Amino acid sequence: MPTVPIYLGYEALIRRYRLRVPPLRCVYLVTERAVESRTVNAEGEERIELPLQRIADTDSLVGQLTFALKREHLSLAVLSALFEVAEVLAAVQDWLSDKPSSKYARMTGHLATWLTGHEFDYRLPAGCPRVPLLDAAQYVVGPAVPDAKFGIINNLLGNAWFSPLVRRTVVLERLLAEDLANKIGETFRAIEPEMLARAVDYLYLSETRSTYGLEDEIPNNERAAKFRQLLERAGEPGRLTEEQLYTWQGQIVSPLSAEFQFRPGQNWLSRPGRLRNMADFIPPPPDFVPPMMDALADLAEQASAGTLDPVLAATCVSFGFVYVHPFLDGNGRLHRFLLHHILRQTGFTPAGVVLPLSARMLKQLDRYSALLKRYSRPRTDLLNYVLDDDSSTVHVRSPQPRWLYAYFDATDICEFILECCRACVEEDLQSEVVYLRAHDATVRELETWLDMRQSALNALIDVIVQGNGVLSKRKHKLVEHLTADQVARIEATVSEHFADYIDQRAKA
Repeated sequence: MPTVPIYLGYEALIRRYRLRVPPLRCVYLVTERAVESRTVNAEGEERIELPLQRIADTDSLVGQLTFALKREHLSLAVLSALFEVAEVLAAVQDWLSDKPSSKYARMTGHLATWLTGHEFDYRLPAGCPRVPLLDAAQYVVGPAVPDAKFGIINNLLGNAWFSPLVRRTVVLERLLAEDLANKIGETFRAIEPEMLARAVDYLYLSETRSTYGLEDEIPNNERAAKFRQLLERAGEPGRLTEEQLYTWQGQIVSPLSAEFQFRPGQNWLSRPGRLRNMADFIPPPPDFVPPMMDALADLAEQASAGTLDPVLAATCVSFGFVYVHPFLDGNGRLHRFLLHHILRQTGFTPAGVVLPLSARMLKQLDRYSALLKRYSRPRTDLLNYVLDDDSSTVHVRSPQPRWLYAYFDATDICEFILECCRACVEEDLQSEVVYLRAHDATVRELETWLDMRQSALNALIDVIVQGNGVLSKRKHKLVEHLTADQVARIEATVSEHFADYIDQRAKA
């Protein structure tokens, strides 16, 4: 083995030019071994070692850029930081002059211009084939935008202000192939209207409670009702404008927290605690917010136009929204609302129906939080900032370049939301229907001999179900007027009709 690791591609460029960028999740290097090896650590970071004899050029900028563009996933953040170096742009100019037909030279020239605005002295040789920036077999691509100067077809998702990357992994392809939109329609059509209406009512309640639960809040009845009303109106046509977003924001926060524009100053997030003086996330500076939000709106319209899968669009836009954090309050709830809005606007979910996605996130809170932190933590770690003594003001002393916020790999979060959508239909909706049918059968049987107010009976059934068919001793005040034999008969009836529901819940 070499005494000093020989890094390749992006990692080599990061080290050579001392680029301060978020760490790569996959690092390539060369080894004296005869075969390729891959290792993955507990954080999911991958290390790939390649035989030295298979690498033609481990020294030059051109060699490392060619390796990165040929072998690695596209990293717009690393390339943006790299193209800030004057000697790199000069070397790219020489590359274009020496090898004007080179596919990778042209891709590099296009990306440098697209990311930084730098202009190169270059003329495309006649007969050069047009080259797509992303391979549609490996990535989810956006509309094709030709660059005649370099002969490159830019098919990135979004624009230079916001462009997530979605890789076509085995997991993602399998989930997309399930045709969840059709499955949702079939599932809802198979449920009788009256039962569906009751099930959907519960799903709205579950989604409302859960979205506040993710914020560690318990909304009062008025705020809960307003959020539900907002959910019911999700999917109305129209672009995601600043006015539309602050109108929604005003409906889900307290009147004192309502805002009427995107934030004019720098905000930050931190967990509660005394004198922490630490930020968990510092979003982009305020002057970045309007163009980034405009880019999000463009991406949402790709889904409406049918050029981008609705779930992928909803995921990228909603998570992009919470990463931009355009308001001082309500960003988390609006982020989750946008999932519903775009899914319904594109017809993925039927009108009047809501999937309890927040409830799914709450059940997988560790995974949801990890996905948010995967974006926020490495970016905040790169910033030099100071919070004042009472943590009321943040002073960011280091640059906050556009590339720090605009580009990220959204593959994992797209897989997560697709899995949540599937679970909402196959588990949550079906579970509620099973519950309601069991409840109706239980009520019909108990009412033949038990004289109890409907509300009290509903509460009793629910408590016994929560106890897996047994009424806990601390809840016996609900039946203090009944004999032990009567209570046992009620428990037996509940257990019989709710057997499938209790069994499903045990397996969940």
